Amino acid sequence: MGRHLVAECILQGRFKLRLLTRKGKTLEHLSCDKITICEGDLMKPESINDFLQPDSTLIHLAYMNNSHDQNITATINLIKALRQTRVKRVIHCSTAVVVGFSVKDVVTEETMPAPESEYEQTKYRIEKLFLSELSPVAELAILRPTEIIGPGGQGLQKMIKRLRSGKKYTNYLYHLLLKSRRFNYVSVHNVIAALLTLTETQIIQKGEIYNISDDDDDDNNYAAVERIINENINNKRAYYFDVGIPKSLLIFLFLFMPGSSSPDRVYPQNKIAALGYRKVMTLNSAITEILSKEGK
Repeated sequence: MGRHLVAECILQGRFKLRLLTRKGKTLEHLSCDKITICEGDLMKPESINDFLQPDSTLIHLAYMNNSHDQNITATINLIKALRQTRVKRVIHCSTAVVVGFSVKDVVTEETMPAPESEYEQTKYRIEKLFLSELSPVAELAILRPTEIIGPGGQGLQKMIKRLRSGKKYTNYLYHLLLKSRRFNYVSVHNVIAALLTLTETQIIQKGEIYNISDDDDDDNNYAAVERIINENINNKRAYYFDVGIPKSLLIFLFLFMPGSSSPDRVYPQNKIAALGYRKVMTLNSAITEILSKEGK
């Protein structure tokens, strides 16, 4: 997500950026009058002292996979530096799955989190640290994206691989079982648009939480995503008996699948839309972009 954010900021040309990286040489090619590369490590507090600037906005995307303790330590180190520097606003990118999977249908920003896995618990703990320790030093907004898809990401890759090279009866079984299932994908470009909306809004942010999803896109379901992928990979396979199990039965079956959200779940994004957010890419275009970037 970071490289897509930087690319969009460069394209718009309206922002001065300071980028924190553990390996400065990897981003040297981006250095220019509007981009400063800062080498540092959130696990080494002294290395980030020169990164933060007073009255600036920090967009926090950092996360270390499979390390709860390191993520918490890194967050605490960052908060200490933020309190000393007096930045104006912090935008923390979390995840929509901090709510867990017990909620069946509609997940709003007011839904009580019930994280289950270590990943969900870590992300929620980071949210709580920002909420409890940052105020009133700086404004805070928390963005909760659903499953992000885009070039270079892991989202959709298993499905693409299966439709491209999987056995026909396997793909038909998936189609039969999941045809009516809603998805909760969101294009990385729309997440970036949401982050920039939170960056530029004049409304003071006091720990506000915002959902971001593409659940309002008519193609955000299994049958449509399957069709878009097949069209892009020139997969002419057809199902002679094109049916799917009833949605009511699908919902019932998912009750017995721990760690899976309801197949009819939605994440409304009215709250961030009220700030002026507008999506910049349809799901069809997002999937097409993924396949075009990887050469289909």
